[in-house]
Amino acid sequence: MVMILKSKLDSALPLLDEKLRNSVEKIPLAEKEKLHEIRLRRGGKLSVSAYGSEYFVTSEGLLRCSPEKAVSITSEDIEHTYKTALRNSLYSFEKEICRGYVTYEGGCRVGFSGKAVCSPDEHLTTVKEISSVNIRIAKEVIGCADGIYERLFSNGLASVLIAGPPASGKTTVLRDLCRKLSENYRISLIDERDEIAAVHCGIPQNCVGARTDVFSGYPKSEAMMTAVRVMSPQIMICDEIGADNELSAFEYALNSGVCLIAACHAGSMEDLYRRKTLSSLIEQRAFRKVIFLGSGTLIGKITACYDTDRSADD
Repeated sequence: MVMILKSKLDSALPLLDEKLRNSVEKIPLAEKEKLHEIRLRRGGKLSVSAYGSEYFVTSEGLLRCSPEKAVSITSEDIEHTYKTALRNSLYSFEKEICRGYVTYEGGCRVGFSGKAVCSPDEHLTTVKEISSVNIRIAKEVIGCADGIYERLFSNGLASVLIAGPPASGKTTVLRDLCRKLSENYRISLIDERDEIAAVHCGIPQNCVGARTDVFSGYPKSEAMMTAVRVMSPQIMICDEIGADNELSAFEYALNSGVCLIAACHAGSMEDLYRRKTLSSLIEQRAFRKVIFLGSGTLIGKITACYDTDRSADD
């Protein structure tokens, strides 16, 4: 199948004020299609990322390695993006503010850093004085998981853990696997951050397949338990697993006969074994395969594949 790239850059542009939006829109099409991040630093310069490299953007839409002549970022620019991402309702997004990101319409993820405000017991309560904003542009690459599908699922279903560093294409691959697997199987998609299906008004904005039921915005553990009880899935798909409170939900799903396909941040098997939940699941052979995706020119490509006995296939 020929891969079809559907960039959500247009859905990210409303997050920028007119000055910044005009500069990004002027970037040549061939380069604009490669963008995966737009970054704003208060008092700094407008920059974008493409395939692992960061470039500064001039008012004419030219990409430069040096910040000289790039568009300056003001406090007003930061405030516009931050408040737009939060729909001008900071109190409605307290959880998202504390965890440092929010998912915008269309699936773009807006991350931010600033000054932490903590309670007397040192729990983070909010973030103020936002200093940096990073807009991660959602992308669908329809067909990008076809090779992985043939390699891992040609002989039937299997539980698989997809690992890799940030910006290695895990979410994009997971989304396309959901689409492909849904041709033949019932899927419950646990989309806690609305990045995979990007549901809007109850309708997925991304292609996740005809047999997929989406649990959008649920905490993972609650969504997994509910999905098993009410949707009788054959496969459960979720992103960025690993929290300690999720282990019992994973075990419940697996013991109910549901295959689990999940993604997590990790660069090696050693990284996975250092995390309690992932280590426990691997030791229980909850995943038949663990694959690692590359970054840079290897985004979305398998760089290593392991059985759960920790021996590499290649």
